[in-house]
Amino acid sequence: MVKSTSRNAKISLDSQQTGRSDGLGRDRVGVVVLVGFMGAGKTTVGQELARRLNWRFYDLDDLIQATEGTTIEQIFQQRGEIAFRQVERRILASALANKSSRQVLALGGGAFVDPENQTLLRSAGVPAVFLDAPVEELFARSDQPGVVRPLRRDRDHFCALYEQRRPEYARAAVCVQTSGKEIAVIAAEVIEALKLKPGEGE
Repeated sequence: MVKSTSRNAKISLDSQQTGRSDGLGRDRVGVVVLVGFMGAGKTTVGQELARRLNWRFYDLDDLIQATEGTTIEQIFQQRGEIAFRQVERRILASALANKSSRQVLALGGGAFVDPENQTLLRSAGVPAVFLDAPVEELFARSDQPGVVRPLRRDRDHFCALYEQRRPEYARAAVCVQTSGKEIAVIAAEVIEALKLKPGEGE
């Protein structure tokens, strides 16, 4: 079963293409991004996906913290969400410009909601994969001791934010329902949907 390890409405099919062609059908996909709400398991699935593909794995929030030398929570508290989103956009652009290796990149819950980030991904031909689950399950998964999520407050706020963001997540090239599935199964569905080759390496 998925257990979210990052700070990190059921789809009719377990995994499906959404009709968008971002990065699909290309001869060589060099980057795959995982998007979704808090608790979706983007980091956990991303690590397994990268292992199977023999690619590198990066968590955008981790890249932000390493670059800024502070935590996501501190950026929110000291600079505010608008400033954080600007930093997030800059680090994402930098990560996409890195052509030295093939990579799986897990985005923070709000990153894909930013239209400029969606434009960056489309321009780079990078497919986004939306990992989804029922909102109550996401709320339970994201309750982790020692993990601070600045935008995870009470259940009502959590559900409202999910409903607000979900239409943007649904713009991803592929949507995968994660509820009740093992990590290995989810990774395999992503590989199949994007027509990737396990073990192909960098």
